Amino acid sequence: MTSNGSANGKSQSRLGMMRGLSSNASNVVTGTFGAATGAVSGTVGMVGSVAGKAVDVATLGQMKSERSPPPRDSRWDMHREPEPAKEVDGEKAPKKKLRRAIGAWIDNVEDEYLDEDLRDRVTFLEYYLKDKLFGDWYHNAAVIFITSFVSWLIARLGGGLVWIVVVMAFASTYYRTSILRVRHRVRDDLTRESALIKLETDAETMEWLNSFLIKFWAIYLPTLNATVIETTNQVLSGVKTPPPIDGLALKRFTLGTKPPRIDLVRTYPKTEEDVIVMDWGFSFIPNDTEDLTSRQLKNKINPLVELQVRVGKGVVSAGMPILVQDMAFRGLMQVKLKLVTSFPHIQTVSLSFLGAPYFDFVLKPIGGETFGFDINILPGLESFIKSMVNDTIGPMLYDPNTFTLNIQQMLAGAPADASIGVLAVTIYSARGLKTGDMLGNTVDPYVKISLNGREELARTTVKRDTSSPRWNETKVVLVTSLTDALTMEVLDFNDVRKDRSLGTATFPLEALEEDPEKENVIGKILNNGKERGEVVFDARFFPTLAGKTLEDGTVEPPPLLNTGIVRFTLHQAKDLELAVKKGFASGGLSPFAVYSVDGKDVHTTTVMKRTNSPVWDEAHEVLVTNKQRTTLLFTIKDSGSGTIATYRAKLDEIIAQNEKGNDWFKLSPAGRARISAEFKPVAVKGLSRSAGYVRPIGVLRFHFYKATDLRNLETVGKVDPYVRVMVNNYNKNRSVTIHGELNPEWDEVVYGTVTAPDEKVVLEVMDAESGGKDRSLGEVVLNAESFVKKNELGEYVEFIDSATRSGQLVMPGRAPKGMLYYNVSFFPCLNIMDAEEIEEEQRAKDQAAAAALSAAPSQDGNQKDEKKSVKETVNGDKPDATAAAKPVDAEGKEVVAPKLNLSPEELFNYDSGLLVYKIIEGNFARSDLFVQFFFDDFLCPDFVTAGKSHGSKPRFDEVGDALIRELEWSKMHIRLTNKQRSLRDDEDCVVASMTGSTLAHLKQGFNQPATINFVSQNPGEIYTLKVLFRYIPVLMTLDPFESHNNQGFISVKVVDATNLPAADRRGKSDPYCVFELNGVKAYKTKVIKKTLNPAWGELFEAPVPRLSSTKFAVKVYDWDMGPSEDDFLGSSPIDVSRLEPLKTDTQILTLDGKSGQIRLEMRFKPEYVMRTIRGTATLSGTFAVPGRVVTSVAGAPMKGVGMVAGGVGKGASFFRHGFKSKDKDKASVADDDNSSILSGAAHSSKSGG
Repeated sequence: MTSNGSANGKSQSRLGMMRGLSSNASNVVTGTFGAATGAVSGTVGMVGSVAGKAVDVATLGQMKSERSPPPRDSRWDMHREPEPAKEVDGEKAPKKKLRRAIGAWIDNVEDEYLDEDLRDRVTFLEYYLKDKLFGDWYHNAAVIFITSFVSWLIARLGGGLVWIVVVMAFASTYYRTSILRVRHRVRDDLTRESALIKLETDAETMEWLNSFLIKFWAIYLPTLNATVIETTNQVLSGVKTPPPIDGLALKRFTLGTKPPRIDLVRTYPKTEEDVIVMDWGFSFIPNDTEDLTSRQLKNKINPLVELQVRVGKGVVSAGMPILVQDMAFRGLMQVKLKLVTSFPHIQTVSLSFLGAPYFDFVLKPIGGETFGFDINILPGLESFIKSMVNDTIGPMLYDPNTFTLNIQQMLAGAPADASIGVLAVTIYSARGLKTGDMLGNTVDPYVKISLNGREELARTTVKRDTSSPRWNETKVVLVTSLTDALTMEVLDFNDVRKDRSLGTATFPLEALEEDPEKENVIGKILNNGKERGEVVFDARFFPTLAGKTLEDGTVEPPPLLNTGIVRFTLHQAKDLELAVKKGFASGGLSPFAVYSVDGKDVHTTTVMKRTNSPVWDEAHEVLVTNKQRTTLLFTIKDSGSGTIATYRAKLDEIIAQNEKGNDWFKLSPAGRARISAEFKPVAVKGLSRSAGYVRPIGVLRFHFYKATDLRNLETVGKVDPYVRVMVNNYNKNRSVTIHGELNPEWDEVVYGTVTAPDEKVVLEVMDAESGGKDRSLGEVVLNAESFVKKNELGEYVEFIDSATRSGQLVMPGRAPKGMLYYNVSFFPCLNIMDAEEIEEEQRAKDQAAAAALSAAPSQDGNQKDEKKSVKETVNGDKPDATAAAKPVDAEGKEVVAPKLNLSPEELFNYDSGLLVYKIIEGNFARSDLFVQFFFDDFLCPDFVTAGKSHGSKPRFDEVGDALIRELEWSKMHIRLTNKQRSLRDDEDCVVASMTGSTLAHLKQGFNQPATINFVSQNPGEIYTLKVLFRYIPVLMTLDPFESHNNQGFISVKVVDATNLPAADRRGKSDPYCVFELNGVKAYKTKVIKKTLNPAWGELFEAPVPRLSSTKFAVKVYDWDMGPSEDDFLGSSPIDVSRLEPLKTDTQILTLDGKSGQIRLEMRFKPEYVMRTIRGTATLSGTFAVPGRVVTSVAGAPMKGVGMVAGGVGKGASFFRHGFKSKDKDKASVADDDNSSILSGAAHSSKSGG
């Protein structure tokens, strides 16, 4: 029993041990399997998550890369790939800016859509976990760890395989849910991104349009072929051909029965609001017959162009056909439309090929259709022809170059190639020029200027042996579109070989739309992408000026200027056979025409073969500086016999005839021609030979009394009004400013020149703003015709209006408010001859004399009689105002008054006139200065140069004018300042100045330029200015109150007083005097204590703005100590009307008190008194003098030719030659002014007249 029990116990013990081991093994296996299962599940989840997000990121990345640039097409392989970013110094360089097809620039293509990236979405864990602890790998590692830990925990707690299945179910559910969410997000993102980029990436088919073209092409093709043949033959008739080729003609032309196709259209929606950008893909492949039906194949006609070349002359001649067949073409063109609000709502259309298009052809120059062969099979010829075509068209049409059509301008009747303005390019210097060769040769650089790299328009001079040339040259270019680019090519001049290009600098003209003046621009000179130096230049754009349509529908004419662009066209000529010898033109002429402007040939037309009635219709444009003096010459020549006929006329005459509807003109000696001319004014400033001075016909005198009930534009306080005079929208003059007043009283006279009787005059009340643009308070519109009149002799006559006018101040879009009170008078200029007219007259006399002498007989008596006859004829040519005066002729034509030829002595005898001055050049110690001209008492500058001076020897060539009321007493003040707009009392900005006699300067600079020296603010600095003067007398009667004798300075010496009343208890007084000028305290003497007979002996000086109406008084007081007022002893008015200029007058005045007299010694010095801007319109000094009249002459700030300070070159003949004066005139300069006018000494503003 015991043994059995023992055995059973051992067996049970073993069995339990085995069961325990089995259970532990099961637990270990289960835990291990669970851990493995968790690892697998986690890994699967991780892989799924990573794969899903990888798909997400890859898909979005692909979509974004597809959005810019558009996807490449095997047929349209023309898009440029952006270069990958390079690493610089271990860091990734920023990506270059990419040019998108829509024309916008962005720093990075992906940045534009960065806010739509899924990776930017913030979840709960992303918000709380740091970036280094969050991500796909950490996320999935946590899932694996949790799955393994749960499996181990289940096994540890005795769980079986069922729990493992549960864990696997959770893991698989997590994976399935995670991957489904990823797929849903990717699908949603794909749908959204596809919708956003569909317009940019998808090309729309145009099958509907192609279907229309197939049917329309068969109908339109015959008309198209006939039109092309007719137009081309007309052009070919004027083509010059070298011998033995006699002429060219287009015999056959057809594009075939298969029409061109529109393959695709792509639209870019994300452009500016007023811009539409599209890509159009089109093709013309007539030999592609895959899409043709059997009927279309049967009736198919291939493209063919047959050009006949006629070789030989007359009977011995034959035509040789040149065939071009099977033309094919394919291209992708970008079309950009610029929209505007006005009709036709499309301003410009810009065309550009996105890459070189594909084209093919078959060329058979000999043999015709039967025996001809395609010469493209010759090695290298086809590629050469295609490269030549690409090189020719590329600068005009290949991206980034564009060809722009101004639709608005074309529909308005203006030609597509009409100029819209003038571009002035001032090239200062270049630096760092590199040749690129290894020999280190020196360069002789010059700059060639063009637009878009096309034909040369201008060039600078050549600078020898320097890599840092300095030109300081200004070139003028006519501009047809601001979408072009200014091209400046720097070349190395060579006498033997062809000039070598050092590189090119470009400047987009679009930059001048917002700011028309760009100064000190630095352009990089590039050659094959490498920098070869820099060029420094200015670019200024001056647009053509057109008329303005007013609210009532009337068209206001453009301003009357003498500078502008003239476009003239010789349309056709007839009856040329009458101008040649009989029988010469029986076989037909071969005429061409030469256009000349002021004796210079500017254009040559094509030769029209074998016709006596040629049709050219060739227009040419040129910038003229003196419209009134410009002469056009049309010379019609035959290619074999020379000149046939000519026509010469003034530009104004041709324009006047065109306006009357006459465009046919008689040629000399026979024939007639149809000619048209159009002039567009341009306000060019600061350019030599670019701004002709328009001689005024007279001056308008405006007396501004006051304004009432002005509009108050200020939130706090009141407006600061002044009145300005606008003639044809150009600022001519202005009054002083009165601060803080709604009812200002100016009582001021200003003058403004007029150049034509039909000019519009605007009197505009302005609110002066110190920190911004002045604001309008309303205007009164006048017509100069109401004041400018002629007599029966054709002479302008004086018009004086003494009545006070009133005009309501009107503002567009607002109710009228305020009244302006004024009167107007007109004074004509004397109609004198200028230097060019004098030379022409003298030349005609010399020619007449020479002709008479050559035709004179040999007998002495006859010679004497002939000389006498010639002398009488020459003398008889002198204009006589009385003899030449005629009434209106029988045809009703206006009689033009003859011009007078006056000597300088006769001119200077006229006291009032227009002083015209031309600023030629300077010699300055520093640069960036402005030149200001002041005359007499004017506070604002009469003229300011248009721009800052450049360098030590700046060239200006600018013109201004000023009305001089009294030439003998006039003073001229010239300042060099560093501020363009500054008043005469602003001394802080002055660098150098001078003051001198206007008459003395006029005499010195009348015949030849005078050099004026300045007094510098910095000792040691030298400043000189070369100026030329002209004087035009004005027939005016000066009002006495405007004369310099009616204003000036009164010197008063307070001598003494006698028998004054006693004011103290001791029978004495402490007297002093107070002088009042127009009610304002002017001077106070010192106190003389304890006397009734004081002797002051004090001297003071007071400015008098208007002597005839000045109220001058003296008051005597007794000085008292303490707060009480001083005792009044008496007063007396001072009679200033008895004062004579420069003579001392002693007056003993009786006081109106109890007793006493005061003795004064006074002396009046006539001189213009400079005005100042105060609370009221006052003069300089320590007084405020209300109720006086001051006179403002000449113009407002920035007035030169009109409002613009323009320059005159060859157009202004009087500046080129001047009038001839005698030597004694030069010597008389020193006699008229003791101080030399060239000394530059600053004369005292209070010096005697």
